[in-house]
Amino acid sequence: MKHATLIVLTLVVPDICCARDGRGSKEAAADFSTRPQEQQSPKQEAPSVVKVSADVSRDARIATARAEVRRLAATVDLTGQIVPDPDGIAVLSARASGRVLKVLAREGDEVRAGRVVALISSPELARLRAEYEAQAAKAAAARQNAKRLQALIEQRLGAEQDALSAAAEATAAEAARDAAARTIRSMGAPLKAGEDASLILVASPIAGQIIQRTVFPGQMVAAESALATVADLSRVWFQARLFENDLARVREGAIAEVRLNGYPDMALPARVARISAQVDPQTRALTVRLAIRDDSPRIRLGLYGTARIEVAGEQDEPHIVVPASALTDIEQRKAVFVRRPDGDFEIRAVTPGKESGGVVELLAGVQPGEEVVVSGVHNLKSIVLKSTLDKEE
Repeated sequence: MKHATLIVLTLVVPDICCARDGRGSKEAAADFSTRPQEQQSPKQEAPSVVKVSADVSRDARIATARAEVRRLAATVDLTGQIVPDPDGIAVLSARASGRVLKVLAREGDEVRAGRVVALISSPELARLRAEYEAQAAKAAAARQNAKRLQALIEQRLGAEQDALSAAAEATAAEAARDAAARTIRSMGAPLKAGEDASLILVASPIAGQIIQRTVFPGQMVAAESALATVADLSRVWFQARLFENDLARVREGAIAEVRLNGYPDMALPARVARISAQVDPQTRALTVRLAIRDDSPRIRLGLYGTARIEVAGEQDEPHIVVPASALTDIEQRKAVFVRRPDGDFEIRAVTPGKESGGVVELLAGVQPGEEVVVSGVHNLKSIVLKSTLDKEE
């Protein structure tokens, strides 16, 4: 039988009461409400201290790290957007004019390399197959005749000139047959047709996701018309603009992180892959491409964001830093959980600064050496939110 674990939450009490035992200033510092105190309802106050048993702490996988003073590497911020890797995108097109019979995939579908995406009925393909069959038959007959005449020459029964002419005709016929075969293969179709000699199977040459589809069944398409676009979203770049005044500070291979506007709390590890060799005469900027080492399904082509690139050999002024995983949002303010000497966890409002390399500067709220929770933050936050809801009920 499982035993329930007792969780005790210590709530902030009014300042006048705390002042009697000398703890007023400390507890008041953890009060996150922005309304004047005389208008606050005790039922809506968040707790300032969370007490959990050793069992709960273990089950919640709570781990801490000490705040330390450190110089972070200087960084350069560049704005840009997510673009596909040129080697990881494919445009599927019609190899011949015809009518779309069926589209076998929709936008957003994942496809493997070789999967058929669309079926097209092309009269041109049917004509080319008929021509190939005729050329193949003609080449076979010509070669057989050349062999017959060569055999007669060996028996001293035929003219050598006739054998040479027959061999030349056979070679020409075979060349015409092979040319027709290459034309058919260039359409992505096999030489031997099934029941429908006009059928073209349009397949994806790469594995990825269909990001665009431009046709529907019954539509007439011309040769080289785009049918769909497939992109390998595990191979994307963040493309940004680098202006001349920062050119000397950014190098290829530099470590970086990308934050997208759509997911501001998600830091994507990246590295500078390419810096263009030419300045755009209109913007006076160079194109920088950063390779993102992340295949998160949340990544979408065209999303805007900011790349923060480390500058080698440069460092900022020293600040108190903690792992970025320690920060959370409580009542619309940034906060951390600080382990107190008695083992309880105090909610501390903080003022974050720059973030780099997985750590963030804290400009206020935490002192060097204090232990902040870096793992299990979400579980502690859930306890706080649950206690607030219970009080409102």
